[in-house]
Amino acid sequence: MVLTVMLVKDGSGKAASLRTLLEQAGVRVVAEVAANLHLADVLAAARPDVVLIDSDAPSRDMLEQVCVMGAQSERPVVMFTDDGSRDTIRAALSAGVAAYVVGDVESSRIQPLLEVAIERHQIDVSRRAELADAQKQLADRKVVEKAKGLLMEMKGLDEATAYKQLRERAMKQQKKLAEVAQEIISLAEWLKS
Repeated sequence: MVLTVMLVKDGSGKAASLRTLLEQAGVRVVAEVAANLHLADVLAAARPDVVLIDSDAPSRDMLEQVCVMGAQSERPVVMFTDDGSRDTIRAALSAGVAAYVVGDVESSRIQPLLEVAIERHQIDVSRRAELADAQKQLADRKVVEKAKGLLMEMKGLDEATAYKQLRERAMKQQKKLAEVAQEIISLAEWLKS
């Protein structure tokens, strides 16, 4: 499989030599652009496997663009730079850079480096999805607990009976338990106001 990249030039950089290295490594450059405020649009049109940024020293604006690209597209970002500052590395990784490469790289290392970045990015995407799912389950559980408490208070029920009534209502209405619980909470808040 031939990997495709969008090459972003940020600063004087080494984009021309990097492009040659990519070609030697069997990687196809599908777009080559200067860093600007519309990288997400170019990315959407080019649809590369990887976004490769060649930067002397990544600026705050460039890192913000990485965040925007990450929010709008599920493409890993690899940054080639000469800036080995710990703070810059930390900022780049926090912005969503999958691999941060300082200094020159041999063409034989390019393909494995990009493949590792793709794999790491997929792991990060999977972890974010798992985290979002866990957060939603926790939020749903809190809503159900609150509705259960309201039923216990308003109807004088024990916890098991309140939960049973919630569950029966959800099944009868063919809704999720958390949806019915939220309806009960909203109704109780409206009645109290």
